[in-house]
Order: sequence, then structure tokens, then C-alpha cells
Amino acid sequence: MRKHWKIHMAWILMIVMILGSMTGCGGETPDDEVVDPTVQGYYTATLYYVATEYLETGDESIEPLVPVNATMASELTEIQDRCKETLVALALVPNVPDVKMDTMVNGQMIHTVSVEDGIATVDFYGREMSGGSMEEVYLIEQVVRTLIKSFDEVGMVRFTVDGQQVDSLMGHLEANCTYGLISLVEDGAEVELVTIMEE
Repeated sequence: MRKHWKIHMAWILMIVMILGSMTGCGGETPDDEVVDPTVQGYYTATLYYVATEYLETGDESIEPLVPVNATMASELTEIQDRCKETLVALALVPNVPDVKMDTMVNGQMIHTVSVEDGIATVDFYGREMSGGSMEEVYLIEQVVRTLIKSFDEVGMVRFTVDGQQVDSLMGHLEANCTYGLISLVEDGAEVELVTIMEE
């Protein structure tokens, strides 16, 4: 059975100020103020990062994805705006003691996010779409898991590049499809897998 890493942290982000400069909004949080995520102007998200040790060793006993619970300070209220803001945050790896993480997302690759009928469509800039098969696999894994686990309004995820449907994001995996999460029992434990969904 894989080792499951569980990291639960209230991520009251000073990077919100950075996000604000990237997206045109975002609230300031005083250093000494404890934030209640139920207060208007805040929402919670679960960001999925890639375990550095797994990338370096390929050791299948290591859970490749690390979930980090975050409290996001934002004036944005529309679901598509919050989805985009969350993906921009996913480009910034948090500093967690004794846990090294990486991300395949960079804040410049995300063009738009739209949400309709439970499906989030993430549009990437084509100029940012390059990498090997591992980069492509974990880019898709990070985005799909983060959006579905963070927002009740999102049940599946589609990808486009420069506003167009494409066969692949980086030339390795199918992209002209809809991705979702399914639950399976593996070695006696329930696991969730990212997979292509039938519509």
C-alpha cells in the first residue's frame, strides 16, 4: 500500500498580494490576524503538488501527489475567477518543513478558466506548452485534482490551448477529452484516480 501523505495547513497567504497583482484583485491580510475562512472574502482550496522524492526516484511506495489545504483571501466571487486564481496559486510551492514539493504549473500558462454544467475548461497559452511525458501527466493531475477537490461546482475538467481543442497538451497524453476522478479499491484501500470520463 502506498504511503499517503496528509498535509493540512491553514495557508493564510501573503502571496495573495502577489496574486492580486497577477489577477487584478486580492485582499491584504495583516500578519497578526487569524482568518476565519467562512468570512466573506475568503474561500478554501486544496492544492495538489508533486512529491519531489517521487519525481527523483520513481519509488511507487511514495504517494506522488501532496494535498495542501489553503485559505485563499480574495474579493473574487465568480467560480471561474476563483478557479483561475487557485491555479495561479498552484504555481507557487509552499514551504513545508521536511516535505519537498514541486509543481508543473506556472502562473503564465493559464489563459482563462470557464465553468459550465459542472465542467471547468482550462485554456492554456500555447507558448507555455512544452515538456516531457511526466510534466504533462502531473500537470493534468495537479489541475484536475485541485479544481475538483476545491470547488463543488466542478465535477470534470477539459483542456484547450489558445482557445482551441487540441489532441494533446505537450504531445504525450490525450487532451481532446474530459477528465474526472473515480474511486477504486487498491490493496484494500480506497484510492482516487484521474481518468478520461465518458460524457
